[in-house]
Amino acid sequence: MKYNHGHAFLKIVSEKKPKHFLEIGVFTGVTARNTCELLNDIHGKDFQYTGLDLFEDYVPEHDHEIAPNMIRGNQQKFSNPLKHIVYNLILKEQLNSFNSVTKFLKKFKNQVELVKGDSKKTLPEIEIEKYDMIFVDGGHSFETVNFELQLIISKCKKDCLVLVDDYDHQVASGVKKAVDQIVSEKKLKLNIFSGRFAQISF
Repeated sequence: MKYNHGHAFLKIVSEKKPKHFLEIGVFTGVTARNTCELLNDIHGKDFQYTGLDLFEDYVPEHDHEIAPNMIRGNQQKFSNPLKHIVYNLILKEQLNSFNSVTKFLKKFKNQVELVKGDSKKTLPEIEIEKYDMIFVDGGHSFETVNFELQLIISKCKKDCLVLVDDYDHQVASGVKKAVDQIVSEKKLKLNIFSGRFAQISF
């Protein structure tokens, strides 16, 4: 995330102070790492982070989701040429791979659980009721976000903070459509932060 969005996100997490945090859409683990650092400052080691993602199994050409520019094509695209040399040519490491993200989060290995797979299969297996905060930032199609939100809202506890990223993203219009639909259907409350994050509450 850009600084202002990242700052707004961490402010929301800081105010909620979740002990059990679920993120759908881990990507390279940057948000996960920042979240864990913050929760560690608040709770010490007494917190749990769970992250769901397809990781390196994501193939944008075979999907109708919106792939980040960085992982489109056969090689990761870095604006920094040194990163291109190190990760693509020397290490040959895909930053959104399960192993790469696991290494990136190793400081919190006892607090972190990463779950690899399609959220349509993995999310129903998650104990949604235990989470204090759920961050939805995986697939951006209406079908995916609608599936995730319908399941989350039906199972989460009433004081759970449900936050959806890219609500006003011009390309990912399916996110806004899914959020607006469930808010209307379930008569929920909706607050928009930083022109990007949609908070859904009961």
